[in-house]
Amino acid sequence: MVNMPSSDRDDCFGAGPSKKDYMGIISFGMFLIIVGILFVANPSLFTDLVSWIQSMADAQELIRPNDGLISSAVLFFLLIGLSNFLEAGIKFWTRVAHVQRRVIADILTGVALLLMSYLVSLYGSHELGWQLVIGIEAIAIGLLVVLYSIVKYTFRK
Repeated sequence: MVNMPSSDRDDCFGAGPSKKDYMGIISFGMFLIIVGILFVANPSLFTDLVSWIQSMADAQELIRPNDGLISSAVLFFLLIGLSNFLEAGIKFWTRVAHVQRRVIADILTGVALLLMSYLVSLYGSHELGWQLVIGIEAIAIGLLVVLYSIVKYTFRK
């Protein structure tokens, strides 16, 4: 058995210095607010989702969701994307070094989520098929990852 100094042992098993994750709490709070807004906007959301999944299971094929589910998905991606911009603003405003490094990632994630909201709205209005929505979003996420990597490489500390 290896004898570790008491302070190393405490750090290893979680009794070390307390680190509060305020951004995690803020993010979780915003997520709960968004879920609440979704259920206020569409009270039958859970029933619609279960019904859609059951109809796909019965038909053994992919079936277009009803308009209520599509509008809920648009609202969900929109609100989550906006919350990413809000979190980026909070992180930038607080100027905490280890948190501030995530500002660019939060902004780019917000862009991807807002794009997804827009693409799902186009799907809902029958202007795009689901295959195009997934393809365009995959391309956009790939471009954002490359952009993020270039920015991080160019401005690394």
